[in-house]
Amino acid sequence: MREDAYASAESFAAWTLDLAERALTQVPGDGAPVLLAFPELIGLPLTFTLTPSAGAVRGSPGLREAALRSLRGDWRAVLAAALRYRALGPSALHLARALDVHRAYVGAFRAVARYTGATVVAGSALLPEVEVEAARGAHLTGSRVHNVAYTFAPGGALLGRSKKTFLTPGLESRGGIAPGRVEDLPVMRLPWGKLGVAICLDGWYEGVVAHLDAAGAQVVVQPSANDADWARPWPPDARVSEGEAWLTRGMNARLQERVNLVYGVNPMLVGDAFGFRPRGRSSVLANASAVRHAWAEGLSGVVALAPDSEGEAFVRASVELPVGARASAPAAGAGGRMRP
Repeated sequence: MREDAYASAESFAAWTLDLAERALTQVPGDGAPVLLAFPELIGLPLTFTLTPSAGAVRGSPGLREAALRSLRGDWRAVLAAALRYRALGPSALHLARALDVHRAYVGAFRAVARYTGATVVAGSALLPEVEVEAARGAHLTGSRVHNVAYTFAPGGALLGRSKKTFLTPGLESRGGIAPGRVEDLPVMRLPWGKLGVAICLDGWYEGVVAHLDAAGAQVVVQPSANDADWARPWPPDARVSEGEAWLTRGMNARLQERVNLVYGVNPMLVGDAFGFRPRGRSSVLANASAVRHAWAEGLSGVVALAPDSEGEAFVRASVELPVGARASAPAAGAGGRMRP
């Protein structure tokens, strides 16, 4: 992340397209299908910047302060949204900005899918339910704000929206964000196989992964934004570090011995913007019972891994889905190509 990427809808679109192009520079151009996966909350800062008061938000020491500065600078619109939707607290801010954020977020990643010809999991943004209809255009159909990941087909068509079901304390659970339902998580059929999305903490939960597996998903993307030092002792068990827990007890553990799921893709947000400094090593993971030689840095089930937890990196893997898929499937933290 970098603050200048969020200065306008146009700068956000240019930045995401640049990331996609650089991700694909080392991907063979052999016509095999490609999956591009972006991190959780990549669209969050748009809530604070797509407003005339955006200048006051620059250099904020944290997301809470960024939200407060944005609220003070645009209080009339936020108050109107609060009254219209009977919303309190941070959700009113998200509702006031929803259509502008939706337009910028969807427009940027739809363009990436069209330009690259890839299936695109667009990280996530904080949005209410927005529907697009011929006569009314884009409009809100609900007032509950979700952490939601959009997925686009290679031509730019919307394939599905995956709402995070298990929320993290603080930013989400106390920040006006509503959980989705596990049973509503879509499994999307593509020419190369079936794809599911489990946002961040959802990928740690057996029930979420089991739902996607039972619905036939072969690849699961876990967009993540982890605001914790990768080397710190993991709070639930200080015998392992934060990073070790992510790579051994999270999605990697949930993938093993699955019936349909073969690969997991975990793009993790890094950078520093508006006082938000997420860290993590993006990875491509595998169900070791279905994939031989999935091993990296002494870790079983790891196919590819970012070199460190703070620098920008593109994690790529060329993989095959087992017999039964109509074609091979993609997997990569920022880009990956599948071969038949």
